[in-house]
Amino acid sequence: MENKTGKTNTKIGTKNKSVRISLENQKKAEKVLAAANKKKLGRKVKLDHVLAIALELLTDEHIRKLQDQSLSNEDRKEQLRQRYIIARGPISRDEFTGFMLTKEFFEFLAAQPATMSAA
Repeated sequence: MENKTGKTNTKIGTKNKSVRISLENQKKAEKVLAAANKKKLGRKVKLDHVLAIALELLTDEHIRKLQDQSLSNEDRKEQLRQRYIIARGPISRDEFTGFMLTKEFFEFLAAQPATMSAA
């Protein structure tokens, strides 16, 4: 029992997409748009234009910061475990957790670079 209709999608070729943002970021965007549109002449500035400029300003350092902020504590622990494996050889997750409770862990940690996001 298939229900076939003769309707076709009339929005072929649409390049717009919805994106969810926090209420705080929405308010910030609205303030920027209000300031950008406070003019006597010209077309209305749209959020898409503001985002296009903002995205061009993002640097690799910003990307690294975003990546670092997305890591959980378990992810950071796994990064340390991977560095341990490179430096000293294989170790299970459970064994590494036990190692973290020893004095040697703090010596190992002191020998690691300050930023862990490169791992």
